Amino acid sequence: MLKVIKFSSVTVVSACALILSQCAPYEDEGIDLPGAPVTSIQWEFIDALDSTGTVIGVDSNRIAVSAEAVEGAFLHLWDFGNGMTSDQPMDTAYYPVEGDYDVSYSVHTNGGMGQASAMVSIAQTLELPCEGTLALLTGCDNQKSWKLSTEIGAVSVGPAPYSTEWYSSPPNGQTEFQDDDRYQFTEDGAYLYNNNGSTMNPFDGYVETELEIPPSTYFLTPGSGTSGEDQINLAAFSETLCGFMGIWDSGPYYDIIEITEDRLVIHGPTQSGDCQQTDGWFTLIFTAAP
Repeated sequence: MLKVIKFSSVTVVSACALILSQCAPYEDEGIDLPGAPVTSIQWEFIDALDSTGTVIGVDSNRIAVSAEAVEGAFLHLWDFGNGMTSDQPMDTAYYPVEGDYDVSYSVHTNGGMGQASAMVSIAQTLELPCEGTLALLTGCDNQKSWKLSTEIGAVSVGPAPYSTEWYSSPPNGQTEFQDDDRYQFTEDGAYLYNNNGSTMNPFDGYVETELEIPPSTYFLTPGSGTSGEDQINLAAFSETLCGFMGIWDSGPYYDIIEITEDRLVIHGPTQSGDCQQTDGWFTLIFTAAP
């Protein structure tokens, strides 16, 4: 027997309404993301102190910098314009040579990056007497040259300052074209690297590369190293070539771990080909060259 099934109009309308409600497009009301932070920076010359710690005036070659507090900040980056950087919200910077320096700062939050900058004007070059570390490094009037040592571990690298677990060179581990490289520092701030025609290139597979290295400059900053050592800070050789000593992918700053008349031990960060600090640390040993 044929059965006829009847639907009420109310039932049909209700079913259609249910289908339409289930197929309606989802409308996202959006997520309220924080905006990029706004910040500002301040700087001032710091107090000059005598040997007893008494304030005797203003040190016109050192500044203190600080940044406006930003809620949620998780990364601070300073570039002091003198080759030095910092990742602290407040720090100090040293400028032994007169001139105008661009100081830039960036702060990072979940909303993005905020930036600020300022110009620091240094009125005079600080004339340091050629004594102590400066004398041992330069030789003063009797110009000194340094070369990589041939001892074991003359070149070593690791993941942290002073560490050597990634690599330590064997005795006489340098090539001939590394062994003839010479490094000189003058008492008036010049840095001279004579590579005798070629340099070991770590960015193309540790091969000999012909390279002409122009003279550059350096700062010697007492007590500013990782553990309070005196520090060598090298300026770039050119717009495309970073300052380095001994190894091309090291620098541009080095803490002086040990220095005598004929021995120099330094350590500093690894750097990339675009002059950015990377994750390692070199320890390098030099001897005075005849």
